[in-house]
Amino acid sequence: MLKTVRIFFSKTGRAKYISHLDLTRTMSRAVRRAAIPLWYTEGFNRHPYLTFAAPLSLGYEGLRETMDLRLEEDMEPAELVARLDAVMPEGLHILSAAEAVAKPGDLAAAEYRMTLSCPADKVRDALALPELNVEKKTKKKTMKTIDIRPYFEKADVTAEGENTMVQVTLPSGSTENINPGLLPAALEALYGEKVRCDVVRLRVLQMNGTEFA
Repeated sequence: MLKTVRIFFSKTGRAKYISHLDLTRTMSRAVRRAAIPLWYTEGFNRHPYLTFAAPLSLGYEGLRETMDLRLEEDMEPAELVARLDAVMPEGLHILSAAEAVAKPGDLAAAEYRMTLSCPADKVRDALALPELNVEKKTKKKTMKTIDIRPYFEKADVTAEGENTMVQVTLPSGSTENINPGLLPAALEALYGEKVRCDVVRLRVLQMNGTEFA
């Protein structure tokens, strides 16, 4: 019986500039180099079963990303991790491996840490407004205005010198997805100043709030 294995990995440093398409190619090459007994689809154009439940936006770091592999043979998780990690490029690091439990459709949210080049009092003032509207691109590539304040209502805002650290959990499922980059965009529109933002995705979560595993 084919077994789906969930790989947990980090994507940091220069690797945050690897697009999702290039990440898929990188991981496919790594699996081949590591001689992992990966299952390939049937048919004329065979390709390896390798999927990501929640693609990470370009320029964002991820501390606990997930990738699913389907294996033709059993492998000890420790051996799988060691083989893959040995062939990873700079910025990609294999953390652990285990048999997949949750289904991709169970993924509902993600926890982020953001560092904003905006004073903490301005961020708090913005999040205290009745509404905090920003333009968001839809799946049909059109723009619509949404109020992001409810999504950041429970955000933890901390001053970091002249910068501000915001830790927040946002929807990240198939039906609703809020990109953390909407917050600096809203701040720029509100204050008329450029806001730099570094984003780290800490982990992805299931509907019940537990970690996606």
